Amino acid sequence: IIDDQQLEKAAETLKAVSHPARLRIIEILEQGERSVTEIQGFLGITQSLTSQHLSNMRVRGVLKSRKNGSMVYYSIANPDVVKVIHCIRQGKH
Repeated sequence: IIDDQQLEKAAETLKAVSHPARLRIIEILEQGERSVTEIQGFLGITQSLTSQHLSNMRVRGVLKSRKNGSMVYYSIANPDVVKVIHCIRQGKH
């Protein structure tokens, strides 16, 4: 049986990635760190919306960021979220 604390943490993580764009971001970052501009290019949405999604996941501990001059780079902070992408891939028919 999974303890309540683990279930709460899992629920928060799932909430953090529960949007198609956020799942795509995880898929993009699965291969390694990317800049906001690169991520935006893959998503095809505005920089503002991209930044909102990235910030949401960073605050919840799913992603981490680092600054290099004026560029911000994101990577996966919680490797368990990659398992969500793997489950989605396995379920694809």
